[in-house]
Amino acid sequence: MTADHLPEDPGRALIHEFRNLLAVIVNYSELIAEESGDAAAVKADIQEVRSAAERAIALTDQLARPAASS
Repeated sequence: MTADHLPEDPGRALIHEFRNLLAVIVNYSELIAEESGDAAAVKADIQEVRSAAERAIALTDQLARPAASS
């Protein structure tokens, strides 16, 4: 069986998704800093940051579930 046919490690998938969410938070934070004169753009970017943070919270809840049942 080759490496590209191996099932993906769930832990690695969660780490990858969490890293992506953190990247969204960082990138939209940078956009907010650049768009501080455009209130509508700032509001939209803040919503993206909030949405990514909420998904990150849900992801950490998923990570904590198996640990809690051990």
